[in-house]
Amino acid sequence: MQQIIGTARIAAGNGDTTLALASLDKLQAQLDAWRAAIAEAAAAAAAVPAAEAAVPEPPAEETAFSMNVTYVPDKCRRKSVEGSVMRVHYVGKVVATNKAFASSFHTGSQPFRFVLGSDEAPVAGWNEGLVGMCEGERRRLMVPHRLAYGAQGTKGVPPYADLQYDFELVEVSSPKLPPKKKKKTRKGGAEDKGELR
Repeated sequence: MQQIIGTARIAAGNGDTTLALASLDKLQAQLDAWRAAIAEAAAAAAAVPAAEAAVPEPPAEETAFSMNVTYVPDKCRRKSVEGSVMRVHYVGKVVATNKAFASSFHTGSQPFRFVLGSDEAPVAGWNEGLVGMCEGERRRLMVPHRLAYGAQGTKGVPPYADLQYDFELVEVSSPKLPPKKKKKTRKGGAEDKGELR
């Protein structure tokens, strides 16, 4: 095609209009043939009924939820409870394929931060399996699809996929509790007699 256009341009520049027009007619014939072939292929594709997309079905068996502690540090200053701010490193894999779909290591080695027991956790299984964890502790969770992404799936996770997560708790902070109400005390420290301060 570029050669035909080049020939037409050179012929027109040299004043040979007969050759230039013949080259353009040849180009037009090629374009018309391509247009007809594309239209024919489109018509054939439209005539074939579209196959219905297969709706995924839940598996007959699902992986049972389980939590396995793989490492416990010598000292445990505090354990995670609902409301704790967690910073974890993790790798998530699809059980059926053993293929990793998510990892905190792919984000520049920054731990993932979330509040335990909240909807900040990517899947509900995290809120169940990371309670009572010490800083430095490692755990493996086997999460059934009903506690993971369910029928929707997500990027890298097909619908109804059971998942495996390996965690290391990097940091945990205690949940923020509402401030305690101060008792009113009496002059001199006595609570039962005297004036209020």
